[in-house]
Amino acid sequence: MAPSHNASDPLITPKALDGQNQPLSPISSGAIKLLSIARIAAGASFLIAPLWSSALFQITVPASISIVPRLYAIRELALGELLLTAEDKTSPTGGRREIKRALWANIGCDAVDICSVAFGLASGTIGRLPAALLGGPAAVAIGLGTLGLKGL
Repeated sequence: MAPSHNASDPLITPKALDGQNQPLSPISSGAIKLLSIARIAAGASFLIAPLWSSALFQITVPASISIVPRLYAIRELALGELLLTAEDKTSPTGGRREIKRALWANIGCDAVDICSVAFGLASGTIGRLPAALLGGPAAVAIGLGTLGLKGL
């Protein structure tokens, strides 16, 4: 006869969680922190000074549409904050599921950014230097996100 399950017993025993309640590896933790801080810094700069920040990427944005870089800024701030706060040290798994979700959201946004830059470059609406200045950091961010996922 199968053992009965008591309603107060956890569905996953602590023994099954042994591999998941270890702290994140220093490399993964560092990559995640670097990615989240970089996103927050980029978001803050585009929110506070959208025209100046856009000029750093060789993109001229008329003051009349400075809202566009600010929309990007909010995305960067939200992704960085989600990643920075995803770890839950009180959880038996350390919040690994939420960390993975935040990392995949970051990777997905960066992949779409790279595709958008590639399309702009192919269609001639963006030059090579701005494409490199926009696509390069997105590729690095994908690398950091992947490095963060490896340690989970």
